[in-house]
Amino acid sequence: MLSILIPTYNFDCSAFVHELATQADALGVAYEIIVCDDGSPDEKSKVGNRVINNWPHCRFVELARNGGLARNRNHLGTLARYDYLLFLDSDLMPCDDRFVARYVQAARPDTVIGGTIKFRAPGCSEADAMSNLRYVYARAREERTAKERNRTPHAHFSGFSCLIPRGVFERIRFCDTLTSYGYEDTLFGKELEAAGISMRYIDNPVFHDITDSSATFLQKTETGLRNALLHRQRMEGHVRILDIQQRLKRAGLQPAVRLFFALCGKSLRRNLLGRHPRLRFFDLYKLGYLARLDHRLSSGKAI
Repeated sequence: MLSILIPTYNFDCSAFVHELATQADALGVAYEIIVCDDGSPDEKSKVGNRVINNWPHCRFVELARNGGLARNRNHLGTLARYDYLLFLDSDLMPCDDRFVARYVQAARPDTVIGGTIKFRAPGCSEADAMSNLRYVYARAREERTAKERNRTPHAHFSGFSCLIPRGVFERIRFCDTLTSYGYEDTLFGKELEAAGISMRYIDNPVFHDITDSSATFLQKTETGLRNALLHRQRMEGHVRILDIQQRLKRAGLQPAVRLFFALCGKSLRRNLLGRHPRLRFFDLYKLGYLARLDHRLSSGKAI
């Protein structure tokens, strides 16, 4: 019936796996849980995860080298035995004890099913949390209901929590040429749409605890933007900030955007790393950063 597949990197997800196994056991369905560590250098997290091998229907696999999230997911898919593949990020926790049951009830052989997410900042007041760019962005732009996501389901695809029928996974894999952070989910959603595969969301939330600092999130964003630009033809129509940057370039306005970023980029960055990060400034920063990268790429320089 159900293969629960969890890629992980430098994170002890044993508590999450235990909760999922408890829920699956209560349903009485055939299941397995496979966690795959993507070459983590953090030995402590791997030691914590090795306990998973002691539990029925569960196993922990360790890769010798880091290959990236997409490759890890694809590897997990090849290890899976059952007809439905439930991909989950490792740093989650179900909001209630019906999480696995909702996916089992929603399963259809021709449809990809996605869940929803709620964000927390453990150990922080709401005021302190709102000084973290990652938290501000997540609450404003990623915390969407199933109804909101279903308006444009493929554009909202995210692999943090999704049920993929085996037949679909055998046709479409995650893009494992993206070995660094960012936009592998965007490409997968676009390929689902191009193949005419149905996608819908159900209100089946998980908690995600924000642990990245503003600086870490900004660095990951920059890495993702490089990925998007290098694969811009495949990303077209699915990465809004990239579409805007490319339209400005075709209109001959990229030099002006680069000049703006040269003059204001440091000020924007100070705001994003400060106590009151503003998403409008974040959008401007991304636009300017893309324009600078694109100019380097057009000049034959590495990005």
